[in-house]
Amino acid sequence: MDKKELEEFKLQEDFSKQIGDYNNNEIVNLQICRPLVELYKNPDKRIKGNTPSGDFWEILNAQINLNPFQPFLNIFRDFKKDYLEKEHKWYLSQSLSVNGYMDGIKIWDFCSSKDGKKMINSNYGNLVFSDENGNQFDYCLNRLKYHKETREAMIIFTRPSIQWECEEHGKHDFICTAYYHFFIRENKLEMILAQRSCDALTGAPYDFAWSCYVYQLMYSKLLETYPDLKSGLIHWNIDSLHIYERSEKTLLKWCEKNNIKI
Repeated sequence: MDKKELEEFKLQEDFSKQIGDYNNNEIVNLQICRPLVELYKNPDKRIKGNTPSGDFWEILNAQINLNPFQPFLNIFRDFKKDYLEKEHKWYLSQSLSVNGYMDGIKIWDFCSSKDGKKMINSNYGNLVFSDENGNQFDYCLNRLKYHKETREAMIIFTRPSIQWECEEHGKHDFICTAYYHFFIRENKLEMILAQRSCDALTGAPYDFAWSCYVYQLMYSKLLETYPDLKSGLIHWNIDSLHIYERSEKTLLKWCEKNNIKI
């Protein structure tokens, strides 16, 4: 897709597109925050970490269904829209360097190459939209237009070579998202978001917001072919959903606010 068109398309928070009684922030409170707090309470559930982020607590095979028109998740703290705007601008640039885009953001300094170029693998705009990565958004859109019942409308983020590319030139960037998989079923657009790993505090809110942007764009384009198409859900499957020791103060502050004893 044309970069100008991508920049002009804006992520929406649209509560008129209500699906049943879905409230995303109530769901993440019950299915992410509280389960992680219960793990935190149990000393046996603390997992020794081998990165600067320290030890962590983890939910394996987390499965959460959310409304793609409620993109802003408050997981243990309020959503940071200023950070999202910065990350979104970088994603839409499709640049594989964080220079000039994510300057001063500790996690991206840690993940990027240490050769001065600050190269990265995980620019999700590049992976979804770029020519060099196969115009995957356009491929998905065309598959769904050609065959409404297709099982082949996938945007694939990772690749076998990431197993060594993740450490090139001092990087620490093994792409966390595996794929998006779109379906039209019962005249609703459904999306499966599959991730190998996700930090509940610093990753999940912004990974989900980006997936909502891609979902909403796909939905808007499909309405041109299927004008009566309804919006469905994002079915989020995370192999390792975790929170790190570095986020302990934020977790404890959330517990205090919610009258949860530790």
